[in-house]
Amino acid sequence: MKPRPRLVALTLILPFLALPAAEQSPPPSDADALPPPLRTVAPRLAGVVTIDGELNEAAWARAARLGPFQRNDGTGPEREPTELRIWYDDTAVFLAWTCTDADIQAGLTARDANLWDEEVVEFFVAPRELGRYFELQWNPVGGIFDAVVANDLDERGRSRKISVDRSFTAGGMRSAVRLRGPAGGASGDSRSWQVEVRIPFSDFSVPAPKAGDVWRANFYRYNRTRGQREELVSWSPTRLRSFHQPSRFGYLEFGR
Repeated sequence: MKPRPRLVALTLILPFLALPAAEQSPPPSDADALPPPLRTVAPRLAGVVTIDGELNEAAWARAARLGPFQRNDGTGPEREPTELRIWYDDTAVFLAWTCTDADIQAGLTARDANLWDEEVVEFFVAPRELGRYFELQWNPVGGIFDAVVANDLDERGRSRKISVDRSFTAGGMRSAVRLRGPAGGASGDSRSWQVEVRIPFSDFSVPAPKAGDVWRANFYRYNRTRGQREELVSWSPTRLRSFHQPSRFGYLEFGR
């Protein structure tokens, strides 16, 4: 008999929550003063795709493109460009990240390691309620993190406490990475890294969305360069101190 997976509920403490007070951006005092989250439409496409880290197929040329990203606290543009491509078909959503990076810093390969301690891209998606969503991450050397997050939200929709279940595995998800330059080499030796991902809707335990359906989602990146402060960037910045603010996730509409 196959043993049942052990459920692990952890309170996730992100590194940027521990910055000295003088280095933190103060949260806005009025939630109504925040700009609305961004919105995008993922086109419905068809075509055979090989998940190899190369974006050679025609579907990728027709995918929606998101970028450049912004600092998550809303203080300005990112240091190095990030682009996210997205589309979907009858069974899965497809993502591709292209990250310009002169100093690729990554070495973690164990499943569900704390990839955010190095460099990583992240996909947070809430197919249903905002208080429960999926967190998926990929790093430049093939490391994967996948978890389900339960988020206790206050009356304004802001996060009070999160619990992360790392026992979740996106069993049907497939990903591949391509580096342009070495990981962990001297700063300036690298050029970019690219991640290609296919995630079946069954991994989210929901049926395939219909045209016009809207999920809440956000796309993030941790970027580190030696001699400079780490950068936490987003497609739709939460403008608060954490990526885990689902009421500030963008709107992901599934197109025709």
